[in-house]
Amino acid sequence: MGHEVNETEKNLPDGLPLRAGLPLRGGLGIYKPRGMSSFDVIRKLRTILPAKTRMGHAGTLDPAAQGLLLVLINEATKVQHLLKELGKEYIAEVRLGVGTDTDDMEGEITQQVEVPEITTEQIKTALSSLKGTRMQRPPRYSAIKISGQRAYKKARAGQSFELPERKVTVHNLELIAWEPPVIKIKTGVSSGTYIRSLAREIGQILDLPASLSSLVRTRIGRFSAENALELDKVTLESINNSMIAVLELVTHLPGAEVSDTEVILLIQGKPLDEGVYPELISQPVSVLYSANRSRAFLCEPRDGRLCSRRMLYSDGGEDA
Repeated sequence: MGHEVNETEKNLPDGLPLRAGLPLRGGLGIYKPRGMSSFDVIRKLRTILPAKTRMGHAGTLDPAAQGLLLVLINEATKVQHLLKELGKEYIAEVRLGVGTDTDDMEGEITQQVEVPEITTEQIKTALSSLKGTRMQRPPRYSAIKISGQRAYKKARAGQSFELPERKVTVHNLELIAWEPPVIKIKTGVSSGTYIRSLAREIGQILDLPASLSSLVRTRIGRFSAENALELDKVTLESINNSMIAVLELVTHLPGAEVSDTEVILLIQGKPLDEGVYPELISQPVSVLYSANRSRAFLCEPRDGRLCSRRMLYSDGGEDA
């Protein structure tokens, strides 16, 4: 039918503004300060945003960490599960010679030794060996569930257990500085990678206990901490001016603009004509949107035809 499929971001200008009269929806980059939980940030925003505003976030930051928290507002919470899979970038400091039960300096010290003389080349070699795709064991003090209970609760209760390893990818791992006994690194990792575990692993390669002493998340997918709002300076106006449109949040997914007739089919829960958007049929999930971006759908292939899994939003009302 002559349809042209494009990545969503090719059809959207950066900083797509919210249109007057529409409810708040989209993503918001917030710079989470050290000492606050991710939910503390949500709690703070609830005092600024209208009552009954739905909120979530695309990946937790530990209270001891700081940096980018991608908060999702109203309809944007529908893509939360897709955004949690985005890669992350961090600046971290690893303290050699000290091991803790949490793998960071917030925990109880379990081992402490003198750090011998280590060369920059030895550290670079250790970092290089940790790059790539491999298995990693998460920290015992983590939010991973074991038989329905969070691992950190079992650890606090003194229960004996071992978390299974999970597949992770360390895309890059660079040495920023070596100021004994602290290694400062920059790393880009896949979703599910624990930087606390990475700190422990760096120590193991150097035959030393090691713990994470500082962590800053600088990027989630293509969203940078440089553009994040400082939490103590957030206002309703700054939220409106900084909101990331829902379609901008999902530019990592394949997408296409659809006709008005196809929009109606999607609203009605009917599949699109066979053979349209062939590039998307092989994709597990895609985003289809109307020409004026007033409606968007999360779609999936069924029996060789594209169908709406759910409506992401509709400016014509609460269709979802």
